[in-house]
Amino acid sequence: MQGVSGLLNVPDASVLEFGTATIAWDNQVDGRFANPRTLNTTGNDFNFAAGAFPHFEMVGRNVAPQTTSASSDLSFNIKLQLPWELLPGLNFAVGEIDFGGSVNEYDTKYAVATWQYGALRTTMGVGTYDGRVAGTGRLDGVYGGVEYAAADWLSVILEDDAYSLNAGIRLSTPEQWLPGGWQASMLWMYSAEEGEDDRQDWYGFNVKIPLAAEYARVVPRSRPRGPASLSAKSVVAESYGDDSALIENPLLVPPSTSPSEAMSRLDAVNAEKALRDRFVKANFEQVRVQKYGREWIIAFENVQYNANDIDAIGVAAGVAAMALPEGDRFYLQLEKYGVATFGLGGEVAAWKTFLDGNGAIPESEMITAPSNKLRRRSSDGGLFAASLKNSIDYLGFRPDVRIRPILSSTVGTEYGVFDYSLAARADVVLPLWPGAALNVSRDWNVNDTKDFTRDGIYGGVFYNQRVTEGVKDRIFSQTFRHGQGFTSMISYGRFYGAVDGGSIETRWEPGDGRHRFKILATDFEEKHRPEKTHNARLWSYRYFAQSINTEVSITGGDFYNEDDGYRLEFAQHVGDVRLHLLYKTSEDNSFATLGITIPLTPRKGMTRVAGVHVEGQANWAYGITTILGEQGNRLVFGPNIVPTVYNDLRNTYFNGDRLNGAYVRANQERLVDAWQRYGASK
Repeated sequence: MQGVSGLLNVPDASVLEFGTATIAWDNQVDGRFANPRTLNTTGNDFNFAAGAFPHFEMVGRNVAPQTTSASSDLSFNIKLQLPWELLPGLNFAVGEIDFGGSVNEYDTKYAVATWQYGALRTTMGVGTYDGRVAGTGRLDGVYGGVEYAAADWLSVILEDDAYSLNAGIRLSTPEQWLPGGWQASMLWMYSAEEGEDDRQDWYGFNVKIPLAAEYARVVPRSRPRGPASLSAKSVVAESYGDDSALIENPLLVPPSTSPSEAMSRLDAVNAEKALRDRFVKANFEQVRVQKYGREWIIAFENVQYNANDIDAIGVAAGVAAMALPEGDRFYLQLEKYGVATFGLGGEVAAWKTFLDGNGAIPESEMITAPSNKLRRRSSDGGLFAASLKNSIDYLGFRPDVRIRPILSSTVGTEYGVFDYSLAARADVVLPLWPGAALNVSRDWNVNDTKDFTRDGIYGGVFYNQRVTEGVKDRIFSQTFRHGQGFTSMISYGRFYGAVDGGSIETRWEPGDGRHRFKILATDFEEKHRPEKTHNARLWSYRYFAQSINTEVSITGGDFYNEDDGYRLEFAQHVGDVRLHLLYKTSEDNSFATLGITIPLTPRKGMTRVAGVHVEGQANWAYGITTILGEQGNRLVFGPNIVPTVYNDLRNTYFNGDRLNGAYVRANQERLVDAWQRYGASK
């Protein structure tokens, strides 16, 4: 009941399982919400916890009195467990309650050991309380307790939290009651020390939520992977030959061609058409197929596997591997709006073995932002004529519509536990020609809490941060593929419904994609106050650690509000969910954020209806932020804002920064799962 995994009030040496989250509430509150402060009182203690990394637990906690529309206290808790047992069954952990913030109501540092022997768990620890306001003295000194698991659904607990003796029970739902690893539990505690109004019993509820499939809740280096039965030669550099080797149009048969050669060319045409038909049947778009010797080049666009492009890659690889002769090789060229974004080449036999569930992913050619590998045929004319023909062929009415929530909110302020302004946004992207698109977005208000309106009891304290209705983005963009991992986008129009101007973004993702470099510059001015500018000048570097499925990124420079600073972020991938720890500085302020990114769209979405494709948002992010240091518990809006829109390189073209070889190899089980779930049964 202190926002940390353990017994009742006592933390133990366990941590929340990696890849899972919990939402918890209990009614035990003390400190500044109690009178006197040393007594427990009845209130609201909300907790969101996540096993963000193996052996590491982080918790966002919000404590409030019985009314949730007045003052509350937001804090973070962390716990780190030693990754090995000191002795069989003996674990050790250190942690801190109320970590980092500027007004540390419950700040407690502790160390704890837990010994598991059969159904009995014994815990002993020591802590020191350093909160700003004297509280109960809980965990300030030596504490301990025992927990006996009488059944898989019942535990009996006795503890001394260095302030009071407590006894209680934990009731949990048996595993088979809830699907997919979910579990609900209820906690009841009786305290030897009386609280306000002579109360001595307290209770709480907890729901554990798995964030991904079971295989994704294991870091890649710990997943059992056998060697590939067949391996393909690893291709490091892009090498596409010269114009003299380009395939000719098989239908244009020179007079000197023998009947056998003509028949061979006709067979090639039929084979290309048959493979194209298979990809079209699998609901891929803009499919083009060319055969060059023993290699089949397949270019296509994905609109159906909306949550993660890795599913589209898995299904496409399966279609190719199961359809082509085993001695051949395929190259998949994934595109978005006519721009090549990812290339995957491998041997048919090796990939067929892998997708059947045997062995690890074969060594294959994987390139982010590759050059176009489709050969220009002699019948297309010169380079200009070929480009013009490609642009004309691409023309068509194919708008993409994304429906997503827009949320402006505050958590744990002096004005309430949770205040928000919620709107629904529709983003419409109309492709024009390869790389070019028009993006228009509109917001519709759904609901605002009173503090985001003029009617709030505090005079609409957050009124200026509300989400307003109306058209927001009207942007034309052109994306350029440079090859060798380089891509650029230029955008111009009205952004956020408030500023006019343009932006340019360039990214470089060399090699297998572990490293990504990016620069972003904007030239914006407010439409009603042209003298007010938003000229961002930002650089960014991201490293993806394939062995643990973790990315570390740093962004620095002048942000949207022209505030100078930097952002350092750790993100852990668990399936399609990402858990974030973010530290940022802006001018004289420092902040910490605990966040989560989730898909608000199914893995396999809708196909087009009358040319229109509708989907949800694949990367919806939400976080809670607290100010750090001795700056006071002030509310600060708008620091370190990176100016982004829906149709940008990161989200539209590069799968939320996940479209690279390192990510694909780290999540190779997802390729097999996607093929066997969506492709093999077709």
